[in-house]
Formats: sequence, structure tokens, C-alpha cells
Amino acid sequence: MSRLAAIVIHCRDPYVAGPFWSRALGLPPVDEDRDKLASRTLEPDESVLLRDPQGRSPDVWVSPTEDDLDERGRGLVHLDLRLDNLAELDALVAAGATVRWEVTSPHRWTVLAAPDGVLFCAIHPREDEHGA
Repeated sequence: MSRLAAIVIHCRDPYVAGPFWSRALGLPPVDEDRDKLASRTLEPDESVLLRDPQGRSPDVWVSPTEDDLDERGRGLVHLDLRLDNLAELDALVAAGATVRWEVTSPHRWTVLAAPDGVLFCAIHPREDEHGA
């Protein structure tokens, strides 16, 4: 049976998108890519690899592309992040995301734009799961 090995997030600028997705997903860049980000020495078409040191999550490649986003900011991947608490939403905004709109039915989630404009969703904790 097939298994998910990696997720590829296309972006315009890996120097912006790589650190953002690293913080948003809690996955550090591999050492070589961390160094290249810090020294700004990525090749023009080179991706940034984010990897869980414990191997519990699939790899995430942040890969530059020239493809355009559509008129609503949708790119070539769409992620839904499940929040454990609403402080995580504030942390995403502090990391550079912008809130685009809120959805309240049937469950709550927030649509955000990553710094390069790619939309993603932050699913709020369910009230019945957290007693909030």
C-alpha cells in the first residue's frame, strides 16, 4: 500500500515561505537548508526540506515555482492545520500570516494567507473537545 512520504508547498520565495512553514508546522529545515537559508545561498530552483527530527510527520518540501496563484490566492497545495488552542492562531499571524476570513458553520475555521499569498485554513478547536 502507498504511504504519504512528503508534501510539496509551491511558493514564490523560499526565503520567506521556508521559515514561515517551518514555524507554522513545527518542522525545522534540515541542517544544509537551514544554513543555505541563513546565508541566502539557495540555487534559483532549489527547495527547502522541512523534516521532523523524530520522523513522525511526512517531509515538507517548500519549492519555488513561477506558476501564478489564482484570483483567490489558491496555489498548488492547500493545507488545513488543526489548532490545539486559539493561541496557535495568534502565533501563525505573528509568524507572518494574515487573516482573510472566518467560517463559523458547521465548524469554525479561519482562512489565512501565508506571507507569499498562498491560502491555508486553521481549524479551531471544537468546543465539545476542549470545554471552551
